[in-house]
Amino acid sequence: MGAGTGTGTVAGRTTARTAARPATARPAAGRSRSAGPPVAGLVAALALVGTLVVGQLYATIPLLPRLGAAWGVPGSTATWATSAFAAPYAVVSLLSGQLARRYGTRAVAVTGVVVLALATACVPFGGGLAAGLALRAVQGAGAGVYVPMAYACLNARVAPARLPFALTVVSACMAGTVVTGQLESQLLASLLGWRGVFLAWAPLLLLGAAVLHRTLPADRPGRSAAVPAARPAIRPVRLLPLYLAALLCSTGMTAVYTGLQLYGPPALVRDDQAMLALRATALPALLTAVLLAPLLGRVPAPRRATAGFALAALGALGTAATGRHTGGLALALAVFMLGVATVGPALVQHLGARTTGTPNAPTAMALYGFTLNIGGALGAQLPKATATTTGLGCLLATLLTTCAALLATHRTPP
Repeated sequence: MGAGTGTGTVAGRTTARTAARPATARPAAGRSRSAGPPVAGLVAALALVGTLVVGQLYATIPLLPRLGAAWGVPGSTATWATSAFAAPYAVVSLLSGQLARRYGTRAVAVTGVVVLALATACVPFGGGLAAGLALRAVQGAGAGVYVPMAYACLNARVAPARLPFALTVVSACMAGTVVTGQLESQLLASLLGWRGVFLAWAPLLLLGAAVLHRTLPADRPGRSAAVPAARPAIRPVRLLPLYLAALLCSTGMTAVYTGLQLYGPPALVRDDQAMLALRATALPALLTAVLLAPLLGRVPAPRRATAGFALAALGALGTAATGRHTGGLALALAVFMLGVATVGPALVQHLGARTTGTPNAPTAMALYGFTLNIGGALGAQLPKATATTTGLGCLLATLLTTCAALLATHRTPP
């Protein structure tokens, strides 16, 4: 009995000492979600490398006339250079979760960017349409692992209070490549020719791979699957509205600028400087989305996505109404990009909230990346269905409005 009392006394003292030190006993658990590199460094690395990786998807849009001439095909046929990148990009993104579990996130991300860099350096030496499209497909395969891994990394390592801002920065940078990627491509082409675009981009991608290797935390193969699921699996059919929204968002981004390059006002299309200025007008909208992220983060993600789609639809309708007037077109594109930049992080955050802690969370994020990239492939071909900026703007406005209505009426569990 005395032994029992002594044990109880020791246990009581131990419990008392443990309770008296809450600040030192809990930090490790508090930091578990953001373990690894500092959040600012992680976000900056993923955003900057993301602009290089995703930018290659859109880099060929300003080059369509030059690629068509070099490959001996019309500019409208050269649009397959975008789709050839986007299709394998989408397929490989589906496999990214399995690859990460088997080989480790950092190894797969770095390898993918290195493959992209090497293929990028080879594109200028493709002898024609077939060879050029094959090399673009290899580029897309290398890039395919990046987007889902970047979003999964943020959802896993950034605290919930900081997640909306982190997602907005990374998403805006990658979505903004529909503008910045074209700007870089057009500027480099004016200085170095279309081949110089790829030759200059390749070493930057290799530098990005080195940054990822240094910034991403080292992980052991198979460790990502070792974390027990805290929530039951969610059926993929319940996520279909989010995937459809991602598909239309990406389709719209690619289609708007491809349509302008192919069917915009002739005076604008023939003037490289005017087209460059038009593309640059969307940059303030992207910056505005980032600056408003802390404020918008207080609004539930589904509502933000709905409002973003409504704004993007308004911008698309504006391109239809002002397609022959550069000033109005610039304003419409800025409104469109502000809406798109609002949609992207809201969808990622909503998807993460629905799936984080479930057994199929990696698959859900990979499917999101897949739909984004399929949208890029479809968007490059969609303008040919209308062959006018007016018809394209009306079509996109209808699709985006429908998507806003779908999200507004779609009920999700808490």
